Amino acid sequence: KMEEEAAASSNASNAADTVRDVYERAVAQIPPSSDNKDHWRRYIYLWIYYAVYEELTNRDLERASQIYQTCLQVIPHKQFTFSKMWIYAAKVYVRQKNLAAARKVFGRAIGMCGKERIFQEYIALELSLGEIDRCRAIYNNYLKTMPHNCNTWTKYAELEKSLGESERCRAIYELAVSQSALDMPEVLWKAYIDFEIDEGEGNHARKLYERLLERTSH
Repeated sequence: KMEEEAAASSNASNAADTVRDVYERAVAQIPPSSDNKDHWRRYIYLWIYYAVYEELTNRDLERASQIYQTCLQVIPHKQFTFSKMWIYAAKVYVRQKNLAAARKVFGRAIGMCGKERIFQEYIALELSLGEIDRCRAIYNNYLKTMPHNCNTWTKYAELEKSLGESERCRAIYELAVSQSALDMPEVLWKAYIDFEIDEGEGNHARKLYERLLERTSH
């Protein structure tokens, strides 16, 4: 029976090596142009399938992580990048319980492309870990990059409200409505007014209505 198990193990190992060889040959075919993102989009899915194969079939998180890192080295980030690759690379580190490495990937991603989805996923990770100060720091960077984003201002304020930090929440709303350009100002003002009503601050809510009317009448 031991010989049978050894033979089965050897066959499985050989099969894995064969699959790896196919993937390695596929990902070696790098798109010739860095101008066509559609070609690269199809190409990076080869890397994703390769990493998923290693993680789910071979239970090899370390190898899956190496695959994502290699892919990130190949992508021409100055021309374009892919949020999903950064996120997948970070999350495989999380599954390895290597939070320092995951945070480093998210930090690099923000520095190199700063896409909205990356900020959102990074905040979600830190929130799931109860790291509120880290969430605040990420929100601050997020809003420095996209100060027009009313949805993000609102979510940041709602986080503080959920923590019972009414003054922080109010300060965030005040900073938000003072921005020179906003994508959905009506949503932001409504959220701010609703917050004051929920707080039982009727006078504050009325003053906000007056400020809003003054702005919209100009």
